[in-house]
Amino acid sequence: MTSTIQQSSPRLSKRLALLQPSATVGLGNRIAQLRAQGISIISFGQGEPDFPTPAPIKAAAVAAIEANQTRYTPTGGIMDLRRAVAERVTQDTGINYTPNQISVTTGAKEAIFLACQALCDEGEEVIVPAPYWVSYVEQVRLAGAVPIVIETDETTGFKITAEQLQEHLSPRTRGLILNTPSNPTGAVYTEEELAALAGVLRGTPVVVISDEIYDAICYVDYARWLRVAPDFADRTLVINGASKTYAMTGWRIGYVAGPEGIVGPIRSIQSHSTTHPASIAQHAALVAFTPSTELEQTVASMVQAFHERRDLILAALQEIAGVTCMVPDGAFYVFPNVNSLLNRPLKAGAVCATTGDLAEYLLDQARIGVVPGEAFGAPGYLRLSYAQSNADIAEGMRRFAEAVTG
Repeated sequence: MTSTIQQSSPRLSKRLALLQPSATVGLGNRIAQLRAQGISIISFGQGEPDFPTPAPIKAAAVAAIEANQTRYTPTGGIMDLRRAVAERVTQDTGINYTPNQISVTTGAKEAIFLACQALCDEGEEVIVPAPYWVSYVEQVRLAGAVPIVIETDETTGFKITAEQLQEHLSPRTRGLILNTPSNPTGAVYTEEELAALAGVLRGTPVVVISDEIYDAICYVDYARWLRVAPDFADRTLVINGASKTYAMTGWRIGYVAGPEGIVGPIRSIQSHSTTHPASIAQHAALVAFTPSTELEQTVASMVQAFHERRDLILAALQEIAGVTCMVPDGAFYVFPNVNSLLNRPLKAGAVCATTGDLAEYLLDQARIGVVPGEAFGAPGYLRLSYAQSNADIAEGMRRFAEAVTG
């Protein structure tokens, strides 16, 4: 005889009640479903370069497979890769890093997750400037900590000020997540702005989580946190990876660099979760993080293309009545203010009360995918990624303009 499994809802952990699904992943899933139905969608949603992974990196992956480098690796990555990353971070920051201060992770997202798990106790606070990347506040909550969101807008270039930081510090403040260039705004902090933040944090025990995943995609001089504040090296975690710079999003290679007293425990947590990224991806990343003129030229050409696409999409947005947009200095996103499009008739009399409604409307009516500002803690805005062809940008903006014309 066979028994019937009773359908019931098992009890789940309380922390799940705090968790919001990723808006960018959700949008990507919905677009995939529509495309599977044969519907033409132009997606400005997920932040993913449209360029192929550079040939030398792909060749290294093939060679790793053929050499049977398909076994478990040490937690936190193979030593050669950790050494290459340490040398890269040393060059970037001017501070000497050793392989023991590096853990290679399954994407930069895991690096931030592990950092929150290692640093935060129940009820402690982590300061998160808004607009923020969608996973920051959720990862802080999953660690039992409380995200303290500091709101910004165009008047400060979407960057927190020293005065705001000072106002939000408390005895419970454990960390500050600093993302420059920023996802979703493309904002880049200047040396002077970083120095002012450092001045506020000196004399406090706050740990800085410096998310530098877009550091190579910058259209102005890039000011790096530890170059400005090297005295914070003993309480800074540098987060980076291969995804954006080398068009390796699917390879899932990130890293965390920092004091051994924090990175060691991060590897301990990692040993009980993912252990390490895929061995093949690690051998490919070794080529990515090893200095190469060929790769430097490839990255430079990608950044130049992003720069041209930024200017193209900005020009198109400026032609749409009711839309304004700050010029981003890095990454590959624009973050237009669309408040003037809300609560008024659009095409065929449609009215959108929120940017969430507007994003749904644009997907259904214009067949373009955008992410609403609510996902980034900034209602009234949309995030559009321009990591795609000029032709798709032009057509997508044409559809946008047509859909919001009353």
